[in-house]
Amino acid sequence: MFGLELLEADVDVAPVELPRFLSGDKHLLVTARSVVKLLVRALRPANVWVPSYICGVVIDAVREPGVRIRFYPVDESLNVASHDWLTQISPGDVAIFVDYFGFDSWATFGAAAKARGACIVEDACHAMLNEHFSPCSDYIFFSPRKFVGVPDGGIVITANNAQFPHSNLYPAPADWFLLALKASARRAEFDRFGGDRDWFEMFQSAESSGPREPCRMSDLSAALLQIIDWAIIKKRRRRNYEFLLSKLGELAIFPDLPRDVVPLGFPIRVRNRDRVRRLLFNERIYPPVHWDIAELVPKEFAASHLLAREIMTLPCDQRYNAEDMRRIVARLKRHLTA
Repeated sequence: MFGLELLEADVDVAPVELPRFLSGDKHLLVTARSVVKLLVRALRPANVWVPSYICGVVIDAVREPGVRIRFYPVDESLNVASHDWLTQISPGDVAIFVDYFGFDSWATFGAAAKARGACIVEDACHAMLNEHFSPCSDYIFFSPRKFVGVPDGGIVITANNAQFPHSNLYPAPADWFLLALKASARRAEFDRFGGDRDWFEMFQSAESSGPREPCRMSDLSAALLQIIDWAIIKKRRRRNYEFLLSKLGELAIFPDLPRDVVPLGFPIRVRNRDRVRRLLFNERIYPPVHWDIAELVPKEFAASHLLAREIMTLPCDQRYNAEDMRRIVARLKRHLTA
């Protein structure tokens, strides 16, 4: 979780170069879940195809009467594992593809699904600051909260002449938004001054109680997104990833960093993941797990379940400097060899 983006009172707000997800025709919703829910209701597909390695929020958003959720296989390297499922696609189906941690490895599968009449939805929540997205995507959606400190936000852009569904979007419930804003502000205070971690409980509560119906983004988040220095964020994230890659390349799920990728984090695989993660917690290093799929995805997708037991994401975002990266590497290597 990121603390609320703060501006010093005496700093002039200069124009910034906006990334693609803020340029041109865009639609601002309260969360990425809201985006997916709105698209599924508007498109009314018989089947929605999702990868066997996926966030539970997406599955929850896809659930609608008359819609069947179908999984396609993803392997331990986060690559689509088979072409066989493509033969089962029917015209009008929706196929969701994920840019895991900022990396796109599904281009040929997306093109094949589109050729069979599927509507292609690109989950770019991990790839928000990338320069390029799949040319076959009809809808591309983003989650700003994964990259910067805004209390809410989900964004979708359209491509290939796809039409965004017209809908009267209402604001999110005031009590929920105030809770999300308070958690974000408290996190910002913690980052600057330390103190209690009450922000974490607030954040978890806001995450679990977020709007299930499509709502529009708050004016606060929409304004903050216009003034953030995106160039600095891109530079720092790539710099930190490259450093971790130079020291931990043998553990990296993505051992190369293309020039146009701005990563969410640095995902690695560790066989004794849970033990190592607890030891890192004791060092005040908090690698998240993307994601726990045990109760969400059928057991037949064994490779995805194995990955879910071994993966964790080392932080490399813009809040960290070179000293932080060296500390993470040193502590991780110590616990891996203990």
